[in-house]
This record gives sequence, structure tokens and C-alpha cells, in this order.
Amino acid sequence: MTLASSLCVLSFTATACGSPDGAGAGVDAGVVAGVDAGAGAGVDVGAGVDIGARADDATEIVAEVAAPPTHATSDSPGALQYGDPITDLLSSPAAGAEASAPTVAGFRAVEWNDLIAPGLSGEEIYERYREQIEAVKPGSPKLDEIYAEMNDDYDAASVNPALNSQKIQLAGFVAPLTYDGEKITEFLLVPYFGACIHVPPPPLNQVVVITLAEGDSLSLEDSWGAIWVAGTLDAGVTDTDLATAGYSIAGPVFGTYTTQ
Repeated sequence: MTLASSLCVLSFTATACGSPDGAGAGVDAGVVAGVDAGAGAGVDVGAGVDIGARADDATEIVAEVAAPPTHATSDSPGALQYGDPITDLLSSPAAGAEASAPTVAGFRAVEWNDLIAPGLSGEEIYERYREQIEAVKPGSPKLDEIYAEMNDDYDAASVNPALNSQKIQLAGFVAPLTYDGEKITEFLLVPYFGACIHVPPPPLNQVVVITLAEGDSLSLEDSWGAIWVAGTLDAGVTDTDLATAGYSIAGPVFGTYTTQ
């Protein structure tokens, strides 16, 4: 689990999902900060590409930005570590200040924090329990009870109804769901690298099911890196084999971040 609020480090634990080593122990819930979708600046995506004209098509567009290789091993310089948020990639010195998705006409760029209903961010939940935490002795059974209550609140954090049916653009990482041969046709868009595969899942309001239009697909190679999608957001809960998603987008325009 990750907190979807900027630089909010909480110490309560979360349950694991889909970890290959079967780890079910609690993890530090403050792994990841809130995410900047970074979709407003716009970049050159190559001659002849009219982003606005293709906004209604389920089309893949490659944003040529200087980003560190996301498929490298964890020991490689600049490689992403499991649990790294999308903001680390888009704002890293290696990526440069202009590392952002092209702006798709008619779609509003949103951040992952925008997907959280007002009053239910990790910081806000923690503040509601701060006095109780400070009043008990570290390691006491009472503290475990408080952490359990906090987890329940965080797991139950609802979607933001204001975003339902809105045309939005969002950047994130891929957790594959459905394949056509070696091509990915459906996946979870998540705010940090390795979510639901090697790292516990975010709460449902930080998971978006992306179903590509017929004929569209994402390669396994591209799925290792950061991507962006633009489409109509449906605020409806979907259970998948990897995690429960609070949102979905069907037939989006989408693109990948590639190294220069």
C-alpha cells in the first residue's frame, strides 16, 4: 500500500497483494508520495503528429523524453526500484524539466491525489488519529488497534465522485491483466512501479483499470516503463486478480515515455 498524499509518511501497516514471495506481512505505508501526472507542459512527440486530431482515437503516442530506462535491473544507475512513484521518474534530473506527456486536446490533466475523495488522503486520516497515537506507549497492543483502525479507514477510502465521467489524462505504471499473445490489452494503471506485482497494491481510489480499444495493445517492453492515458473516467469499483480498482477507462488514447 502506498499513501497517495505528497510526502506523507505513515507507520501503520498494510496488506500485500500478488507478491511472488508470498509476503503477507505489513509494509511501511509511506513508501510513495503523491503523483504529479505532469501532463500539462507538452512535449514534441515527433513531426506530423497532431495530438488534438487523434484525441478521440484509441491511439498510442510515444513521448520522446529523456527518462531513465525503467526495464533496467535495480542495480543499474538510474533504474527504478520497486515502489518508486511516477513522480520520481518524471521529475528526476535524468528525465529533465520537460519530462511530461503531450497534452491531449479535450482532456484535463489530473494527479493521483485528485482521485482521492476530499478528507480521505493518507495525511488527513493520520491527523484524525495523531492524538491517539501520541497518547499511547510505542509497541503497546493499543497502538496496534489504532493502526488497524487507520488501515480500515485507508482501505475503505472512496473514489472522488466529482471525476466520474470526466475526460482526464493521467500518468502511471502498468500492472498487466489481459494478453493477446505477447501483447497487453488490459492493465491496471497505478502510481508506483511494481504495484500488485512485487509491491502491495494501492487503495482502490489509486487503481484504474485500462481496457484498450480492439486492435490496440501495449508491448511487454513498453509495460516496464511509465505511460500516460487519456480517456473518460468511470468511477465504478472493479475487482481484478491483482487488486480492486475504483476507476476504469475504456478505449483511451495512450502513450509511452521513451529514452532519448
